[in-house]
Amino acid sequence: MRTLKAGDRGREVVDLQTRLQALGLELGGRGIDGVFREETGTAVKAFQQRVGILADGRVGPITWRELVEAGYRPGGRLLYLRQPPFRGEDVVDLQRMLNDLGFDPGAVNGLFDARTALALRDFQRNAGLQPDGVVDGAVFKTISTFAAQTLGTHQIPDKNNGYFPEDLFDGAIVIDAAHGGRDRGYESSDGLVCEADLNLAIAHSLAEILPAREVLLTRSGDEEVSAGDRAFLANSSGAKMVVSIHHAAHVLPDARGTASFFFERLGYRSHRGRMAATYIQRGVSQALGTCDIGEFGRSYDVLRETNIPAVLLEALHLTNPKEMEIASDPYYPTAAAEAIAGSLELYAGRDAAFIAV
Repeated sequence: MRTLKAGDRGREVVDLQTRLQALGLELGGRGIDGVFREETGTAVKAFQQRVGILADGRVGPITWRELVEAGYRPGGRLLYLRQPPFRGEDVVDLQRMLNDLGFDPGAVNGLFDARTALALRDFQRNAGLQPDGVVDGAVFKTISTFAAQTLGTHQIPDKNNGYFPEDLFDGAIVIDAAHGGRDRGYESSDGLVCEADLNLAIAHSLAEILPAREVLLTRSGDEEVSAGDRAFLANSSGAKMVVSIHHAAHVLPDARGTASFFFERLGYRSHRGRMAATYIQRGVSQALGTCDIGEFGRSYDVLRETNIPAVLLEALHLTNPKEMEIASDPYYPTAAAEAIAGSLELYAGRDAAFIAV
């Protein structure tokens, strides 16, 4: 589909407005009129903020997918394990109720994956139902009846306070160098700095020094890798964590600093992702001498699609002249990699004093 934005008209805008209104978002006095006015843009931003994606008021493939998913209601379709997995608000409700009942489906991410299916079968056995891992209206009703008797926490508490109970490095860690191939990311006007190349350079440096049993790269060269393939590598590898390397760009050259992101969506938060992001955020911003913007919960693809803790790092704003100077230094990829590795070592060692500063 084409990206919908302010000023657009037509049936696609009518469809968009209909979906927004069905979700309880205000469209202004004109309502559904097929014109993408300011009120429609405001409703789009409100929806994007609700689900934790980039709130730019434009409707591209990611926002459209989220809108479609938000329209699914419990019992409205048959759910079962398949590839690609079922996605939608009905899956979110299922995962929340399983969480409330103590059957851990993993991240409440709206993806009916293998872990969700396993939790569902465990519930079915305990409830005296056929443990076939299939959800129809009757199964939803049964789960709802049991879940209504709980406290409705929507998330099983983390007994380890965001840390791994075992050695983080006694396993594999996935390093994801964002962009690649035709997707160059941000490029400087003189063509000397390319985000895709910068991400890959940091990933290679990090792979050499990270003290993990195994380090896996989602791409090892200048190649285009889809978000789905990146997630599949992480999910099928048995890795313990994903670190995705990015750099930011902004229309305003004054925008600056380092930011980190972990998975959070519709009330669910990754405990380990958040804690790891906190360590990486502190370590990288201190090592590079950049503004510590902070760590934030988001539902970006690499965070949502992976079923293990994940951190997305935006190390610098390449559109800021001073931070572009940092990125242009030949030693920068090594310095950034050392900061990430050091932060993960502190996280693995549970050095709480580091993040308390």
